[in-house]
Amino acid sequence: MSSIMGLTPRSALRHRPINNAFTDIPPWVRASQALQQPRPHHQFPGQAVLLHFQTRFPSASLATLVSLGMVIMLLLILIGQGIASWTSTVVTDWQYGRPRTFQTDAFVGHEQTGQPSHFVALNVRGQVEVLELPSNDPSRARLILGPHLSGPQADLIPVTIHFVPSSTPHAPNMRLDIGSTSILFYNTHGQFQAHI
Repeated sequence: MSSIMGLTPRSALRHRPINNAFTDIPPWVRASQALQQPRPHHQFPGQAVLLHFQTRFPSASLATLVSLGMVIMLLLILIGQGIASWTSTVVTDWQYGRPRTFQTDAFVGHEQTGQPSHFVALNVRGQVEVLELPSNDPSRARLILGPHLSGPQADLIPVTIHFVPSSTPHAPNMRLDIGSTSILFYNTHGQFQAHI
């Protein structure tokens, strides 16, 4: 009966020629044989590490390993934030020193000679101070008090000075940049006064 359906009897299968191995097997048989073959196993990222831990610590569960990974990531984030904060402080130390100091020269209309005035901005234990030396003459020095800063590490905030145009020619106003805050000092009557 198998010869009527076009199939070779089982006794002759082992003696069939190799070159036409699939010609006698119907397609439905070939499909069922393909389903029985093992499929390639795809690994997810980190599976090799999990398998390594599973072989070393057979009693550890997947939840334990995931929790351990989360704790390690949290520690890495905290260490990274600490390193970033330390690096920022070191770079600011190189740029402004301790106490935080900034210096600049500018013509502000207080000069009696042809030399510009010299300005030194200081953050001394949180107190902002600006020293003005008109015409770079120490005998005529003026101290301009700024705000007193509070909060953690207030003494490490740098203070910079910028001069902005005013309505009076050759008498620019002074702007103090303290971190992300700016304070404007008006240049009136030969001195700087804070704008309140």
